[in-house]
Amino acid sequence: MTTESDNGNEARGEFKPRGTVAFAAAFVALIFLMWFSVYIILLSRGATT
Repeated sequence: MTTESDNGNEARGEFKPRGTVAFAAAFVALIFLMWFSVYIILLSRGATT
């Protein structure tokens, strides 16, 4: 069984979800890139609003 002192410098109250933030940022970037590529395709085919 581990105690809080075995977890290094971070205590339970100081947990920072860095992986979650990185995943969310990558997801938003992917959505933006997909939208931008479709936008460029529509512009190249002459689509108008």
